[in-house]
Amino acid sequence: MAPAQPNYSILRGFLVLQEVIVAGRPIGSREVSRLVNIEHSTVNRILGTLVEAGMLQQNIDSKYLPGPRIHAFSALSLNASRLIPATLPVLEAFHAQGALVALGTLWRDMVVYLLHARVEQDIAHSAGVHESYPANKSVIGKVLGPGSPKSLWEDRPELQERAWGARIGEKENIGIAVVLPFGHPLADPPERMRMQVELAAEKIQYNLHHCVAEPLREDERWKKLNERLS
Repeated sequence: MAPAQPNYSILRGFLVLQEVIVAGRPIGSREVSRLVNIEHSTVNRILGTLVEAGMLQQNIDSKYLPGPRIHAFSALSLNASRLIPATLPVLEAFHAQGALVALGTLWRDMVVYLLHARVEQDIAHSAGVHESYPANKSVIGKVLGPGSPKSLWEDRPELQERAWGARIGEKENIGIAVVLPFGHPLADPPERMRMQVELAAEKIQYNLHHCVAEPLREDERWKKLNERLS
């Protein structure tokens, strides 16, 4: 629940900071002003404050980009949230079977990936290295939008692959994806993998809430699903 009297100056500051970071390139103050729909003079003051705090910096063209302190802030935030440690052992089980795996969150109409590992990549080294992707083209985006299902699967004939996505919890704006090539032994039936990916999302949420890093294990629901689909 939002506070009775939210501090809109702080909210605007976060909005401006996020816009500079998500740009992925040096960005000018007038462009930031247009993107956040805030008066240019106000945006200038916010940007100046963020530079003073070390969260942003300016290049020789006076454009803004992430500053040195944002990296420490990012590392501290990830460590405090425990999201990556809670997710790695769960997604590693899919990755070891030849699946592309991802963990992402929604920012406006884009999915920002916290983890994104192809089969040949080390999942532990995939944190924050993948570019953002349009939400309407991502299974993570499709399970995080308003009124979205908890989990889903879709075929991608142009890429010869099948993708599954699941939302982590009801309040968290976070989802996971598992992608397998057509013909992979685990790709059929798709409903079986959909349930397993949904259980994986539940396991990640459990890990988060209990500050543990347990892998996904078969439970009674998974065994019963296997029996029904076999």
